[in-house]
Amino acid sequence: MKRIEISDEIFDTYIEPEDISHDLMDVKEVARINGIISKLRMFTNNVSELTKSYTSILMDDNVSYILKKVSQDLIFAKHFPEFYEVNQYGENVINCQQNSLYHKYGVFKHILATIESVANSQAPVGDWQKKILKWTMFLHDIGKPYVKTIAEDGTESFAGHDDKSVELAKGILDRFEFDDNDKKIILTLIKYHDRFLNEGEITNDNMKFLASELDNNKELFYLLIDVKTADARAKNIEVYNNFKIVRNKYLEFINNYFTYMQSNQAEREKEESSTQNISQDEMTNAELTALLDSVLSRRAIKSLYQPIVDVKNQQVWGYEIFTRIESPKRVDILRFFEFARDTNKYEKLQQVLLINGIEDFEDLSSKEAKRLFVNSDFTSYEKYINKPRLYDMMSRNKIIIEFQNYEKKDFNKIQEVIDQIHNNGGLVALDKFGMGSLTIDDIATLNVDYIIPDMSIIQNVVNDFEKQRYIAALVTYCISNDCEMIAVGVENIQTLETLQRLGVKLIQGYFFAKPNSKVNSINSSIKEKLEELTQETIS
Repeated sequence: MKRIEISDEIFDTYIEPEDISHDLMDVKEVARINGIISKLRMFTNNVSELTKSYTSILMDDNVSYILKKVSQDLIFAKHFPEFYEVNQYGENVINCQQNSLYHKYGVFKHILATIESVANSQAPVGDWQKKILKWTMFLHDIGKPYVKTIAEDGTESFAGHDDKSVELAKGILDRFEFDDNDKKIILTLIKYHDRFLNEGEITNDNMKFLASELDNNKELFYLLIDVKTADARAKNIEVYNNFKIVRNKYLEFINNYFTYMQSNQAEREKEESSTQNISQDEMTNAELTALLDSVLSRRAIKSLYQPIVDVKNQQVWGYEIFTRIESPKRVDILRFFEFARDTNKYEKLQQVLLINGIEDFEDLSSKEAKRLFVNSDFTSYEKYINKPRLYDMMSRNKIIIEFQNYEKKDFNKIQEVIDQIHNNGGLVALDKFGMGSLTIDDIATLNVDYIIPDMSIIQNVVNDFEKQRYIAALVTYCISNDCEMIAVGVENIQTLETLQRLGVKLIQGYFFAKPNSKVNSINSSIKEKLEELTQETIS
């Protein structure tokens, strides 16, 4: 394990440890905790033994008391400096408060309560599962002091803490002895510990998404539920009671989804073993090859447009372009993209879709709004060779490159690409914001033109106060940094009204229009919707 250099500044708020021997507790327990601390000092540079020691602490029945005492010793700060980084309010993981309707403890006490609670239900878990769960709870909220904000009215927010916790936890796990699979599982559990917690979010699509993130592994899904349960139990009683209802929906999904998968597994294996059993609706590799070649030659694709509406000024403000792949057979788009990856044609495919969308937009005879949002995988865009052609298109239209699949590790590259696009007359949007590793603080440096929160953040925003605060924070950021926020996936008037109240003015979604090949017909339908909204507001 690499030695971590710690500066004296991190101990500015450090409280002098109490003398353990003065505590009113059993002498043997005093000796045991002193022995644990001595062992941690002895094994500071032995990554294997150190990992075992901390795992043993986390799995101890007296974990809260032990960690309180260990955290008061300088050796803990040597091993976990992330716990002592002080934020703008003078707080770190150890002393950060949570003045919130949802919490009854500060961050560290909440963490301790979750460690105690997890893996202690009536259903027994094995040593491996217990280790995964305990380390997950130990690290799940350590990003909170880093992202904490306090509004003028005293309201505290920790928006983005899950992504920040993942970032910090990765650095910690890399210093200890964990194989890649265990690290991936712990980081995934941390990432999703605080998402999909409301009844309205327990949709089949959201649950299938979680299942895919957990490699469609039933056991890992149960671990995620254990994590969410422990986290809710350590909050106030109302939160926990509400979560128990949500938990039942999770369990219902697991039962239905994985039972279905198991009951159909034999049949799927049979289908995969013989080309004769392939469904008429499922494309063979040969058919996928032919379709991919047709798409790359721009014969089997059609451009569709969905409007982005400025509800404040009541007009169509821009369009996002979508591409429909035309085939006599049903196209599983995810499988199609995976096939493109497997045949080393994914980058070319993304680039063809990018250019085709822009050229189709230029050919439209009538455009009410000239802003066009074009999706692009960040890596595919970066590798695109014929940039001058793209830059020429940007100079003729208001082209916004809407990046997906970007990560914080690519920060310098992202900044360089954004600068190049700006220098050539283009604009940049970050799509699915809030689901990756970039935070609001990160994008301030990038000079992004548009922020598009992930649709899961917009879903059920009507009833989710935390989501509302996050959206409000994004709106405030945009106002301060000369950029715009676009809310996508808006399907009903209640969501629209909530977003308007939070200051969002650019709206996209089925409430106004589905993607359409004819821009004029979109505009007329939008005008009707806007007139209805105006009448409802007046009445």
